[in-house]
Amino acid sequence: MMASLSRLFRFNPNAPKLSLRVVFVVPFLLQIFASVGLTGWLSFRNGSNAVNDLATQLRVELSNRILQELNTYLETPHIVNQINVDTLKMGLINLNNTSLMERYLWNQLKQFKTTSYIGIGLQNGYYIGANRNDDGTIEFDIVDQRTAGKFEKWLTNNQGDRSQLLSVRKNYDPRVRPWYEAGVKAGKPVWSEIYAYFGSRVLVISANQPIYNQKKQLLGVASTDLTLERISQFLNNLKIGKTGQTFVMGKNGYLVATSTLEETFIVHQKEKETERIQAVNSSNPLTQATARYLLKSFVNLDQIQQPTQLTFDLNGKQQYLQVTPLSDSRGINWLIVVVVPESDFMAEINANTQTTILLCLVALLFATLFGIYTSRWISTPILRLSQASQAIAGGELDQQIPVEPIQELSILANSFNTMTQQLKTSFNELEKNNAELEQRVEERTADLRLEKERSEQLLLNILPEAIAEQLKQDTKAIASAIEEVTILFADIVGFTPLSSQVPPIELVSLLNEMFSIFDHLAEQHGLEKIKTIGDAYMVVGGLPLPKLNHAEAIADMALEMQAALSQFQAPLERFNIGSKFQIRIGINTGSVVAGVIGIKKFIYDLWGDAVNIASRMESSGEPGRIQVTEATYERIKNQYIFEKRGKIPIKGKGEMMTYWLVGKK
Repeated sequence: MMASLSRLFRFNPNAPKLSLRVVFVVPFLLQIFASVGLTGWLSFRNGSNAVNDLATQLRVELSNRILQELNTYLETPHIVNQINVDTLKMGLINLNNTSLMERYLWNQLKQFKTTSYIGIGLQNGYYIGANRNDDGTIEFDIVDQRTAGKFEKWLTNNQGDRSQLLSVRKNYDPRVRPWYEAGVKAGKPVWSEIYAYFGSRVLVISANQPIYNQKKQLLGVASTDLTLERISQFLNNLKIGKTGQTFVMGKNGYLVATSTLEETFIVHQKEKETERIQAVNSSNPLTQATARYLLKSFVNLDQIQQPTQLTFDLNGKQQYLQVTPLSDSRGINWLIVVVVPESDFMAEINANTQTTILLCLVALLFATLFGIYTSRWISTPILRLSQASQAIAGGELDQQIPVEPIQELSILANSFNTMTQQLKTSFNELEKNNAELEQRVEERTADLRLEKERSEQLLLNILPEAIAEQLKQDTKAIASAIEEVTILFADIVGFTPLSSQVPPIELVSLLNEMFSIFDHLAEQHGLEKIKTIGDAYMVVGGLPLPKLNHAEAIADMALEMQAALSQFQAPLERFNIGSKFQIRIGINTGSVVAGVIGIKKFIYDLWGDAVNIASRMESSGEPGRIQVTEATYERIKNQYIFEKRGKIPIKGKGEMMTYWLVGKK
């Protein structure tokens, strides 16, 4: 800008001189305004492009995940039916042996977690079925010679035996049920129409396969049910933007499942009949609008034969839409619909645009005020200096420098020619000295910073960060009660006898390798290592800062400790020892007091009955197993697999109920 102005006025000696204050303020204001405005515009454009790419990727990934999960859901019932038919053909089970069939179906429900009901209806009117309730209990439905055509519903115990007769229903004939008729009519594996369990408000779809003897005579139909509520629950657990939704609908327009968990059917109390709801009549506005748009765009939904991406407006807001067909040879003909409002992605972009405009205005105002102040601050001393230089150098200059079109600089040009060389020499020397001084300061500062970081890291290796910060402020005893934590004690079985076979230095090195693995696991799961005593290891979850999933994190670490130690064989081979390490682990959940006491050699420790019980769980356990208390079991029993050990005597506590932690569900 300065060079342009110079060229503009160079050949016009009569051109008006520009004020130094104007030259300082105007160009910089224009540059700032242009830079901030251009940056904001580019940011908005790039953000919009990124939103479109992200929305496309999100729709595709979600649709593929849903498609993969539904294929697994829908294939499992047919696998169960085929297993049952093959088992019957091989003569491994007898349809007339009700007791044997009950046990067989009970075990199948235990194996196939996604199935809700497995049944076999016979051509003679007999029927046996096993139903899994929401609480995990299993019921038997029986119609045989003994019941004389009555439908008996029995509750089972944990061993799969009948325990209680729940109800008796007269005149039940499986041969007139939709699933039986669908299997007989198709003569091959087939899906039934979606229908409701009798006496229930649950919609299901049945996988059905006819059973024939060697003479191709119909013996009955094997059926396995999949409740549509399971699909809705799966969809509900997906994260679809902030307000996005997904639903599954048949190509006939009826809802199958939805992430909003809304009812997909209506029960008419007078007729006690179930009427399914079409997607265009959904109670959810977004689902309803999406279905209407699809019907308007395609007229016939059978036209959708491959994944399709669309956009449409709802109340002036754009919606991103992905439709993926799902069909098989057994009768499934569904559509997976994922819809995400553009506002889920654009809210932050719009907010950033507003922020950019505001910052532009603030920057312009600030630059204006700062430019006015700076111009005054610079021009006033220059004017005084020019007047002084005229008095010193008036008439003594042999050469003249070009006169610039700025009033203040035109006066300075006549007086600074004689002082240029001296000022340059002095400035260079001063700059050199300043550079050396700054280099020394930077080097010393870097050394001090490195030493401080080393000290901080050493302290954090001994104490938790929160406790270390407290001790920096106050060296008095720090202790606090924590309402609920989970404690793990682990002991390496057979390590003490090993000390007689391995040199002490090698023994410590071996122990360090194992405990380094445990330390890594503790850090990975956000747990706090407390201490090691010999070959024992103690870790806790839920302190010094609260952790909601402390019990789950401890359980995961315990399972991973077992897995890691089971592979820890290589170090033993160095000493020609063929045995493997085994670890005994005990876990308990309860309240403790945690803190640091004393004034020297600080150590962060725990106190309380919960700590003692956790230690007893380890000492009374078995090599290679994880023993947990009932308190821990109750907290995580739905996420992990347990074996009940029963009551065992615990020193100082009497008999306590304990469990073996086996794995994660």
